[in-house]
Amino acid sequence: MSSSTNAALGTFLDFRTTSSTDKKKSEVTLKCGHCQEDTCVLVPREEYHVITVGLAVGIFANGAIADTLINGVEGFARKKFYSWDDAVNFFTVALNSGAVQVKNAGGN
Repeated sequence: MSSSTNAALGTFLDFRTTSSTDKKKSEVTLKCGHCQEDTCVLVPREEYHVITVGLAVGIFANGAIADTLINGVEGFARKKFYSWDDAVNFFTVALNSGAVQVKNAGGN
C-alpha cells in the first residue's frame, strides 16, 4: 500500500490505477486516509501520435505539434495510440516496410 499527501486534498492511502472501458482514460482509485472512503476518478491517458508520412516522421506526444507536421502534406499518414509500446511497434513496422516518408507541403 502506498500513501501520499496533498495539502489541498488530505492524506490518501492505496492509490491504484486500473483499466477503464474508456480507451482515453485510466481509472484511479483513491482511499481517503481520514474517512477510508474510496473515490474513483477518470484521468486522461497519454496520447502518442505516430506520423509515418509528413514534414517530419516519428512519435509525438503533442497533438498540436503532430497537426503542424501533416498540415498541407498530400497523402499524410498519422495514427493515435494510448500506449507507447503500441506506437513504437506501429512505427517500427512502417519503417521496416518502407512506408515512412518525409514530404514537403504540397506532396513532394
